[in-house]
Amino acid sequence: MTHNQNTMHRHFQQLQSFERGQIMAWLSAGWSYRQIARKLGRNVSTISREVKRGTTTQFGSNESVKYLV
Repeated sequence: MTHNQNTMHRHFQQLQSFERGQIMAWLSAGWSYRQIARKLGRNVSTISREVKRGTTTQFGSNESVKYLV
């Protein structure tokens, strides 16, 4: 039996600092993760992970956002 060696190569690109700033601004403006992802051309899970990771932290009931470098 022969194995097909055609493997898709994935290329990952980290978010740039300006994109993190945009996420922060759009979250504070009340945008959803899905809206932000569409605007940046990223997957929704990427936005969610960035917020969970703490590079952009959403806190409080007033949807204020703190940006951490």
